[in-house]
Amino acid sequence: MNLIIDIGNSFAKLLLYKGDKVVKQVKWDKWGVRKFSAFYNKNQPDAVCMSSTQLVADNIKTFFKKKCFFIFLDEKTSIPIKNKYKTPKTLGKDRLAAVIGAYYLHPKKSCLVIDAGTCITYDLLTKKGEYLGGNISPGIDLRLRAMHQFTAKLPLVKRKKLKKNYGIDTESALLVGGQLGTIYEMQGFIDDYKDKYGPLNVILTGGAANYFAKKLKTKIFVNPTLVPYGLNQILKYNVNKK
Repeated sequence: MNLIIDIGNSFAKLLLYKGDKVVKQVKWDKWGVRKFSAFYNKNQPDAVCMSSTQLVADNIKTFFKKKCFFIFLDEKTSIPIKNKYKTPKTLGKDRLAAVIGAYYLHPKKSCLVIDAGTCITYDLLTKKGEYLGGNISPGIDLRLRAMHQFTAKLPLVKRKKLKKNYGIDTESALLVGGQLGTIYEMQGFIDDYKDKYGPLNVILTGGAANYFAKKLKTKIFVNPTLVPYGLNQILKYNVNKK
């Protein structure tokens, strides 16, 4: 079995894979070497891949290195695609993992991976397995909050179902601008990339994936576990290389 550890800003997600199937999944808001060692000793994975958006204590890495085949994902990790990003060290590892997940799920297909979370990321993969790069923009809630925080009088509004595609008062104007503006942006990127790169598989992941999938005028593949799936593929790729 493979253990995938995906550490974000607030939570650590642990997934046990048997092949490509998740057999166990947990989420922690607090962790340390003792908690990781207890989980490892109970489940005995053969290999571990860790990805993190924050610093990870050296004793955690040392523990796994002593126990099994271990990868801490960084810009030096071997990957099955060509990364053409100009600054690979600054590339979010969740973005890279999601693109590699798409590479395995849609072989020899050009893909646009959209991760719809607090921020929205767009990442382009060619059918030749070349990662070209992508974009980062604020998500809906971030846009609504920013319009309140960076102005003197605009209220803070929360996302809700829209009745019209234009505002009839300040609250609805903010909602339409924030929500429909994000949808139009997303559809615009999809259409533009299809014009430039031809047929394109669009894969949505992240917390707001289902919301956007219902609003877009194109075929969408929704995959909420694209990032850990991609991390598992990276781990398998490196295990086979050793």
